[in-house]
Amino acid sequence: MTILNKSLSEKSLATLDLFLSGALAPLEGYLDLDDHINVLTNHRLANGFLWPLAFSLELTVAEKLQAQLTGRIALLGDEDRMLAEVKVSSVYRLPKEVAEAAGKDPQTWYASGTVAATGKVLHPAFNSIRHHAPALGKQLRGSGWKSIIAVHAAEELNTGEMKQACEWLKSSPDKVGGVLLQIDADDRDPALHQQMREIRSQVRCNAAKQIKLNLLPEIEELDSVRRVLLQALIARNFGATGFLISPATPRLTQRWLLQHQDEIGLELILVKRSGLRTEINTGETSIKQAA
Repeated sequence: MTILNKSLSEKSLATLDLFLSGALAPLEGYLDLDDHINVLTNHRLANGFLWPLAFSLELTVAEKLQAQLTGRIALLGDEDRMLAEVKVSSVYRLPKEVAEAAGKDPQTWYASGTVAATGKVLHPAFNSIRHHAPALGKQLRGSGWKSIIAVHAAEELNTGEMKQACEWLKSSPDKVGGVLLQIDADDRDPALHQQMREIRSQVRCNAAKQIKLNLLPEIEELDSVRRVLLQALIARNFGATGFLISPATPRLTQRWLLQHQDEIGLELILVKRSGLRTEINTGETSIKQAA
């Protein structure tokens, strides 16, 4: 039987795009049952590694049978162009109580397995600022960047957050670094070009050796903790040493991130709406008046 050809939904294509960029390291492919359950219930992989995103491949019953027979799945993007191949290691269903708690259908089948790229996701614009994580990290380190502060922007850039990122760079011991500006992008949004023009006009930081823009596919349906944790881990994979957390982030999410800062592996900078900056270092919190 020939390989199973699987056309991806827009949501699945976005997560595959992240995976192929190296942003989802250390994942090597779609989650197996143990990993899937642990991510949904504990924000961790089965080996204990902190991880927020259930990177999973859903199958219909017919696709499940073919995947079991062939052991291979071709992942197709727009115009049925092959982007990657999955070497299937297992097919499974989530336990009923886990699926229902996560808002999933307990009857849904999933395939796990390593994913090998055979192509790349094509985008209609801004391909020059869509980076590969290992390559960008190597480039930044090769350019002499010691401190790299990541700032995440969704529909617009908060200029106050950009200012705080610059202050962090000024206060870093080596004073040699830059800003990694991660931007959520929806290629389907007709306002994307206007969004990018506005963000580029707001990007200013005299303390930065350089400001590197990094356009990322927009991932939906994540709660606050999972969303911000994913943003931070992606930033780390792209080479960041610090991560600025928006003042719009719920306080419980901020506390959760503080508790897990060592595992996240980044210096976390929280900016409060009042204009006070909270710096988190090795589990201790100190509040300083922002300039």
